[in-house]
Amino acid sequence: MDTEKQPIFKGDSLNPLFFDLENHNHAAFIQKQGESSLFNAPEEALKYFDLASSIDPTNQELLYQQGVALLNYGSETKTKKTLLLANKKFKAAIKLQPDFFLAWQAFGNSLAFLGTTFKEHHFFIQAKASYEKAFALVRGSPPDKIAYLYWNYAKVMRALAEYSGEVCDLNAALTAQGQASSYSEDLPLTFWQDFGSISLKLSVQINDIRLVYKAINCYKNALSKSLSSFDSWHYLGKALFLLYQWTHDEDHFCQANECFINASKLQAEDKPLWIDWAALLLYSGKRLKDSKRLYSCLEKCRKAYAHQARDEKLTSIYIEALSFLGANFERLDLLHEAHNKVLEAVKHFGETPEILFCFGTTLFGYGKYFHDLDYFYQAIEKFQEGLSVDRTYHKLWFSLASTYSLVAKIENDAALYERAGKFFSRAINLQPEATYYYEYALNLVKLGEMTEDQNTVELALLHFRQAFDLQKNVVYLDPEWLFEYALALDLLGDILDDDKQYLKSLEILKRVLMLDPDFPDIHYKIALVYSHLGELTEETEIYRRALVHYKIAYQANEEHAELLLDWALTLIHLAETSPSSEERLGLWQESEYKLIQATKLGETEAYYHLACLYSLMRYYEKAMVFLEKAEKLEALPPLDEVLEDVWLENLRQTELFRSFISTYTS
Repeated sequence: MDTEKQPIFKGDSLNPLFFDLENHNHAAFIQKQGESSLFNAPEEALKYFDLASSIDPTNQELLYQQGVALLNYGSETKTKKTLLLANKKFKAAIKLQPDFFLAWQAFGNSLAFLGTTFKEHHFFIQAKASYEKAFALVRGSPPDKIAYLYWNYAKVMRALAEYSGEVCDLNAALTAQGQASSYSEDLPLTFWQDFGSISLKLSVQINDIRLVYKAINCYKNALSKSLSSFDSWHYLGKALFLLYQWTHDEDHFCQANECFINASKLQAEDKPLWIDWAALLLYSGKRLKDSKRLYSCLEKCRKAYAHQARDEKLTSIYIEALSFLGANFERLDLLHEAHNKVLEAVKHFGETPEILFCFGTTLFGYGKYFHDLDYFYQAIEKFQEGLSVDRTYHKLWFSLASTYSLVAKIENDAALYERAGKFFSRAINLQPEATYYYEYALNLVKLGEMTEDQNTVELALLHFRQAFDLQKNVVYLDPEWLFEYALALDLLGDILDDDKQYLKSLEILKRVLMLDPDFPDIHYKIALVYSHLGELTEETEIYRRALVHYKIAYQANEEHAELLLDWALTLIHLAETSPSSEERLGLWQESEYKLIQATKLGETEAYYHLACLYSLMRYYEKAMVFLEKAEKLEALPPLDEVLEDVWLENLRQTELFRSFISTYTS
């Protein structure tokens, strides 16, 4: 017999010569031949694998190696048939050795790849089970192998979370990422990108700012691996943008903006980058009413358009920025551009919730520009059409609520405020943002002011506090929120005749004054709350504190008619507490001067109060002149108030008043 070695394959047939079938080395050699020919001649490689298995059928390591080779080939070529064959090899190896850690891990990898590539959910469920078997067998395995096991398990749990929408699945993915990092300090930047992505996604689902910070640290770790990683800069910018939405801290805006700048230097043609950057500038520009940032937003949108014109999210950002600029900065041309853009968008994308939101936003902008109720009602119609398509779109609920609240203010209609409240509540249920709570609180305050309802105002105060809880640094960044909260406390004090509410209001207003000494109307509102407290306690010193703040407020704005009116009323109240007739007369005269100034500035309510003042001074003919003027200007309070007003008591005793009332009521 010729002892010269011959090739294993002769033509298409297997010709195993010179091999001792009892020797495992023969099977291993054939296995290597199969692995080396897999990418060039896959059919022949499979024959090598079958031959090797027939030579050594109980060799689980051999089956595992075949599975790994098939997994590598199937992953490269994305061949489902090959990947399923790899699974069979892993199953066979595990059957021979149930505690085969590497086989369980590789089996999970293959199933996970099948699920990702072919979008079949059941593969992820099987992969999860396979990885969990591997977890029970990790003892003694190299730490880097364990780290990758946890990382791959995290990927599977994230995929399952996307399918199920369950927070527990996403939380399991996050926990697995953390476990992976504990086993190895040398994981690649893609690991940290994945870790950050899961953290950010979960933070949105459970409204936990701590996870945003975790994501930011993960992306920074990725950048420590490579400062030239475009994705890492982009992802870090998005995470900082989300943090900015939580905190409204300008440092976070600047950091996010800087990340987008760095990313653009690395890959200027990436459209999603320009869209995310534009979204940051839109959010900040609208919140601060900063036209510079809004124009920069439009510039970034145009950069994105250069790479692809038709994108719904991009179009939405562009239209919203145009509408806000047009409505708030007197740019009718931009409103027209927004309107034309939204009509084009309807043709391209159809009446989707996002496009209908834009349509409504544009109509709302026209309403603000022209002070036209009809546009507001048209905006409401578009928001409602959007919600008929998708009732989970919180921006539509919020915009609908905000528009109804504005219409309620214009029409002085409590029922519309109530309707707006229902829509604010729906928006908050879907997305409990601090801004949503704040705007809902403002709506409730207006309703409570109209109805003088204690429960409504207390609910408003609760929503203010919820907004503050969500945005911890509001004390420093948004003094306006504290200001409105203080005014709500003042209103509750009026309803309850409760000095504690007034004192709380004053405490907060003084904090606003410290934060921003130039805050609009701050001294006026402090004076007003002191006046209300003085009316309750009848303490002279409290009225005098009010007068100090009225004077400061008047120096800032000498044409503030409402301020002059309230100042005059405080002077009258102070006069009533004075035991000196001379001081009382002086206070009345000063009040008279303030009330006349107010009438000249168009404050019609001042006519009625002049009548009251002259009644106190016993100038009855003058009192009647101004009472009749108030009646002609429809500035009289309800009749029962006129008949019970203590300041008119002197006048009510006169024939002049009785004659007026008999005519007025007939």
